[in-house]
Amino acid sequence: MKTRLRYILVALVILSLFATACSGGGTTGPDDESDTLQFEGILLLESSILVTESKADQLPKGQLISLSFPDGMEEPPAVGSLYSYEIESALRESWPVQGTAIKAEEIRALAGHTVISFDTAEMIVDHLPENTHLIDVRTIEEYQGGHVSGALNLPLDGIEEAILTAVPEKSDVVIVYCRSGNRSAQASKILEDLGYKVILDAGGINDYKGEIAKP
Repeated sequence: MKTRLRYILVALVILSLFATACSGGGTTGPDDESDTLQFEGILLLESSILVTESKADQLPKGQLISLSFPDGMEEPPAVGSLYSYEIESALRESWPVQGTAIKAEEIRALAGHTVISFDTAEMIVDHLPENTHLIDVRTIEEYQGGHVSGALNLPLDGIEEAILTAVPEKSDVVIVYCRSGNRSAQASKILEDLGYKVILDAGGINDYKGEIAKP
């Protein structure tokens, strides 16, 4: 009887240890990771970042976020760089939302030209009006037929020279668009070769849902 009781007690201890191991007792598990959010983004200016890849519902692709960086960070991200960020999950309500960075790892020193939507383009213009340039690279005739409000017309065939006068500061945000997206992609490559750091391609005005402006 005592032997059977000893076996039962040993079995109960083993089951208890097994249950603790399966539940990850005392170890860092997925629940702890819920305290952070991970995403990739381009630094537009100082602390303003455009989210380019994210699985977090709180930070969808195309959203803007303003980050504060750790004091001990050796070298904060540079304008135009693409980084992988880990931040605290508690976001501070504002526009754009504000967050606190825990880690930042460089993916590329310069993100290169990046495709965005017109909705994102308008958010960036609203957020950084002094440092953002919306460029229509269609012909003069197309531009006069209707364009996005606030856009400057620099036709593709002359943009290589015209942009240097229109946007002398190469760390400013440059957003280009055309009719269908072909010429804007070409313009983006030209701007990249000229050394502009933040180049965003909004595609074609055919996809624009806002009000069309005319001279």
